[in-house]
Amino acid sequence: AQNLAKVDGMLPRRVKRKRMRTDEGGAELGWEEYFDYHFPNDEDSNVGNLKILEMAAKWKQAQAQEDSSSSEEEDSDDE
Repeated sequence: AQNLAKVDGMLPRRVKRKRMRTDEGGAELGWEEYFDYHFPNDEDSNVGNLKILEMAAKWKQAQAQEDSSSSEEEDSDDE
């Protein structure tokens, strides 16, 4: 029973997704539904990609704060 639960946890998860279909000319043909399979072991490898995205978002916020603080300093100099 314990082995069965372990194997069941390794089975892929079936996910229904949509994507826009286009022809050779670039005209939209409509949405296509398809099934994607996510394996639990593969999801662990995507953690690194998510970390990069998180770091990029933090960097963007820091840049926005620097821009706003520098513009506030310029505004105070004008007065």
